[in-house]
Amino acid sequence: MTGQRMEAPLQTNEEGRDMAAPLLSIRNLTTSFRNDGQWSPVVRDVSFDIRARETLAVVGESGSGKSVTAMSVLRLLPPASSRIEGRITFDGKDLTALSDEAMRAIRGNDIAMIFQEASLNPVYKIGFQLAEVLVEHRAMSQTEAQAESVRLLDRVRIPSAKNRLDAYPHNLSGGMRQRVAIAMALACQPKLLIADEPTTALDVTIQAQIIELIKTLQQEDGMSVLFITHDMGVVAEVSDRTVVMYRGELVEADTTAEIFSRASHPYTRALLASIPHLGSMRDRDAPLSFPLVDHQTGAVSEPKETVARPNQQAEPLLAVRGLKVRFNIRSGILGGVSGRVHAVEDVSFDVKPGETLSLVGESGCGKSTTARAIMGLAKYEDGGITFNGKPLAGLTGQEQLARKRDVQMVFQDPFASLNPRMTVGQALSEPLAFHTSLSRAGIRARVYELLEGVGLHPDMASRYPHQFSGGQLQRIAIARALALEPKLLIADEAVSALDVSVKAQIVNLMIELQERLGLSYLFISHDMAVVERVSHRVAVMYLGEIVEIGPRQAVFGNPAHPYTRELMSAVPVPDPQRRATETRVPARELRSPIRAPDFQAPKRMMLEVGPGHFAQADSDGIVTQLTSLAETAAQTRQPRLAAE
Repeated sequence: MTGQRMEAPLQTNEEGRDMAAPLLSIRNLTTSFRNDGQWSPVVRDVSFDIRARETLAVVGESGSGKSVTAMSVLRLLPPASSRIEGRITFDGKDLTALSDEAMRAIRGNDIAMIFQEASLNPVYKIGFQLAEVLVEHRAMSQTEAQAESVRLLDRVRIPSAKNRLDAYPHNLSGGMRQRVAIAMALACQPKLLIADEPTTALDVTIQAQIIELIKTLQQEDGMSVLFITHDMGVVAEVSDRTVVMYRGELVEADTTAEIFSRASHPYTRALLASIPHLGSMRDRDAPLSFPLVDHQTGAVSEPKETVARPNQQAEPLLAVRGLKVRFNIRSGILGGVSGRVHAVEDVSFDVKPGETLSLVGESGCGKSTTARAIMGLAKYEDGGITFNGKPLAGLTGQEQLARKRDVQMVFQDPFASLNPRMTVGQALSEPLAFHTSLSRAGIRARVYELLEGVGLHPDMASRYPHQFSGGQLQRIAIARALALEPKLLIADEAVSALDVSVKAQIVNLMIELQERLGLSYLFISHDMAVVERVSHRVAVMYLGEIVEIGPRQAVFGNPAHPYTRELMSAVPVPDPQRRATETRVPARELRSPIRAPDFQAPKRMMLEVGPGHFAQADSDGIVTQLTSLAETAAQTRQPRLAAE
C-alpha cells in the first residue's frame, strides 16, 4: 500500500467504547478466484471503514478490484469458484460468518446495491418489479405495495409516476431506468447503499441528475453510500473520503479534499492528471494532448502543442447540407405508417482538411444517425452529402469503393467491431487484401507498421481480440481504420467507454495521428470536457437538429443556446471545494422525436452571434428555447412511453 495515508484512529469515550464506530468495517480482505485448479487473488489485503451518513468513494480503473470488493461485501460471488478471506463487519455483525439465510435478510433490507446497468427484468412491468421487492421484504399487501411504488418513483423524481407503473423497462430512457433501479434499492430503507458505477453509461446531464438525486436521498434517509467509480470528477462531487485501488490493492486513502490537493501515490496522480477540466482550453485555439503520469514512477509527460492549423478558407473535405433522416413507424394489420421518427432534421455542416469537428449531444439526438448517413449505412430522405467535391448520391460502384477508402469509422465498442474468431493481424489484413494490390509480404509489413503507428508491438498481430484490454482494442480499431490511408475518420463515441487514463492515451494518439497524417475527424461524443480538448470547431445537436455551431473557443467561451449551456453546467467539476457552488441540472428527458406522418418541421434559421459562430433561431430571429417537461408531455402524451 505504498503512498497510502492512514486515517486517524476512532475516538473513544471514558469506557473505551467507540464514539463513532463504523457502519461497515473491512479488514485484510483478500478475494481469490479458482483458475485451472489454482487460487488467484484479485483483491489483496484491502482494509477501510464507512461511517454512518458518510459517502466513501472507491476509485480505480477496470480490473482494479472495485466491483469484486463490493460483491465480496454482499457475498454475491459464486462460492464454488471464489474464496473470501479477512473480516467484513456490518453494524456489528461479521458478514463472512453469517448463514446464507441470514445473509439474504441483510441484502436489500440493510445493504442495497445499484449496478452500472439498471438491473431490471425486461419482461415485467416496472410496477410489478417494485411491488415484488416490497411484498417480499416488507410484507406489504399488493394494494399497499402499489401505493408505496408510486411514492418511491416520486421520490426519485420520475414524472407521472403512477402512469409509469405499467411501463416496461424498454419504454424508459437510460436515465429513467437508473432512477427506477435506485427506487428499488431504497424500497427497504437500507442503512448502506452500494452504487457500482451508476453513472458511467449515462449522458452528462443525466449523470448530473443521478448524482444530485443520490446525494439528496442520502440526506433525507441518513444512509451511508459506497460509491464505486473510475471518474475522479464524480468523486469530487459526491464523496467525503476516497480510497484508491490499483491492481487489486488499496494504494491510497484519505479525505477527498486531501486526495485532490496532496495525492502521494503515482497512480492517484495519474488519475488526477487524466481528468479533462472544462475551461482549461480557454486561451488555446488548437487541440492539446493530455499530460500523462507514469503509474509506477510518477513521471509526468507534458502535453504536446499542435503545430498544424486547418485552413478555414480551404474547400471543405466533407459538406453536409439540409440532411434529413426519418424512419417510418408502422402499425395495424396492413402495416400503415402511424408515425415517423425524425432522427436527423435539416442538418448542415462542413469539415475542412486537417480539422476536427465535434458533434455533441445526448443519446438519441441524432449524432450517430448522421454519421451512418455519411458512411452510407443509413438512407437519408432529403439533403446532400459531398465528399472532396463529389456528391455521394449516385456514385458508381467503383467510386463507392474509393469513397470507402477515404472515409473510415471507429465505433464505441471496439470488441464488438472486431471478429472474435480472427487474429488482429487477420483483421488488419482484410481491408488491405480487398482494396489494394499489395503482396502477402507487403500486407504483413503494412500490418506491422499500423500496429507500431498506434503504439502496439508487431508481435501482437497473432493474438485474438479477447487477449487485449479495452484501450488496446481501441488502438487496434483505429489501426484498422487507418489501414487504407483515409482522409476522414469518424469517431463515434470512440473513448466514451474507456477508463480515464486510457481515454487520455487514445485522445493523445488521435491528436498525434492528425498532426502526422493530416487527418480530418468528425468526433462524436457527449463528453464536453473531452470535446473541448480535441476540437477545432463544435456542433451541438438536440432532437435531430444542430442548435449551435462554431469555433470551439467561441462555443465554450460564450455559449449562445440554452441547451449548450445546460450540457456545460452538467459536467462534474473535479474540485471538492466547489460543491457548494454547483448548478443543479433540471430533471427532464430528451423530447420524443416521434411525429405524426403529416408533421411539418417548423422553419428555423441559424443566427450569427459571432465570427463563424451560429445559434439556432426561429423564423423571427429569436434563439430557440428548450421545451419544458410539462409542455413536452402534453405534446407527446399518446406516444410518450413508446417513444422513450
